[in-house]
Amino acid sequence: MLALETVIATPHIAGSTNEAQDAVGVQIASQVREYLKRGVIQNAVNMPSLDDQQYALMRPYLTLAEKLGAFLANLVSSSGSLEEIALHYSGRIIEWPTELIRNAAVQGVLNQRIAERANVVNAAAIAQERGIQVNESKAQGPLSAGASDVVSVSLKTTTDERRVKGAVVRGTSLRLLGVDNIDIEVPLEGNLIYIRNRDVPGVVGKVGTILGKHHVNIGSLALGRSGTQGGAEAIAVVQVDTNAPEAGLAELRQLTEIQDVRAVNLNQ
Repeated sequence: MLALETVIATPHIAGSTNEAQDAVGVQIASQVREYLKRGVIQNAVNMPSLDDQQYALMRPYLTLAEKLGAFLANLVSSSGSLEEIALHYSGRIIEWPTELIRNAAVQGVLNQRIAERANVVNAAAIAQERGIQVNESKAQGPLSAGASDVVSVSLKTTTDERRVKGAVVRGTSLRLLGVDNIDIEVPLEGNLIYIRNRDVPGVVGKVGTILGKHHVNIGSLALGRSGTQGGAEAIAVVQVDTNAPEAGLAELRQLTEIQDVRAVNLNQ
């Protein structure tokens, strides 16, 4: 009978008594409550089940991965089609089940690039439907006592390929640690302006002057560069209190020393 095309067989809980049905209802309600209140996913068929302690340890890294994905999606050219999202882990993370961290990064990318809203449950499925490869790798070998728990996210499109990395410090504080081959450290939150420029004198002053002209207050500014030689590639990530107006961003782009300017809103 199971071979008949008109017959569909489904697995089920073998609980036919009234008491068993009551227990199932209570369990389902409890699991839905845990997901809505704290995001804890229990007994899902397509996701790893975590206990409270595991989830508490992993939760900051879910937020980190999502924000890294969102930040990265704003750096790549919008003219290319997404081909691959790749993650690399080091530190304690290599011993964890990383499906949720992976999906959080994919969620961050997709929600910046497409209209459909992705979440940690459906992100990988949406990527697969759209033909986007999702890959993971982990640092191999023994961990040292001072090993850093770092998440790196790479994004490849038909026209561009970029990479960012980040970490969680002091328990819950998210940090961007690098873009491509340039190290930098800046809080990964709020309104950011990413600037890629030649490492020459005067750039920081001009950036501050233009933002001030457009009434944009700078909360913090982090700098990084690829080398110590004058004219080398450099980046700046400026944390600002409000969204920078397009007129101010356009004026920054007119500076001959600046090669790229992107506004990134991580409050969404």
